[in-house]
Amino acid sequence: MFNVKLVTPSGIKYQGKAKYVEYKTVDGGMGVLENRLPIVAKLKLAPLKIVEENDNEIFFAVLGGLVDMDGKNLTIVSTDAEKPEDIDVDNAMKAVKQAEERLKNEDDKIQRTKIKAYIEKNMTKVNIAKKTK
Repeated sequence: MFNVKLVTPSGIKYQGKAKYVEYKTVDGGMGVLENRLPIVAKLKLAPLKIVEENDNEIFFAVLGGLVDMDGKNLTIVSTDAEKPEDIDVDNAMKAVKQAEERLKNEDDKIQRTKIKAYIEKNMTKVNIAKKTK
């Protein structure tokens, strides 16, 4: 068992003990167990799965950030993290559709990149909410 803390600008979203945590970094998927060699990695917009001592699985939609593991303590710092039951799928899908419409008419490369990131963020939330229901 190791300590897990998930922190966002709005506060601590999760704090507890886990036997396994799974997440996606910019280099690919990764799972960590107790006594893992130290690592610091950049997170993608992706699901985060925490398996607690009693095998209870907790999921979050993590919207990027950093992960720091020293073997006994895993700290995840993210710009935002939402539990599936807190995600409004209808609003997220509405936001995706509106962004896709804006994308059709946008010529500026930087704005297109921002719109695509916004779409990815909302689709990640939708996929996590649907996966765990």
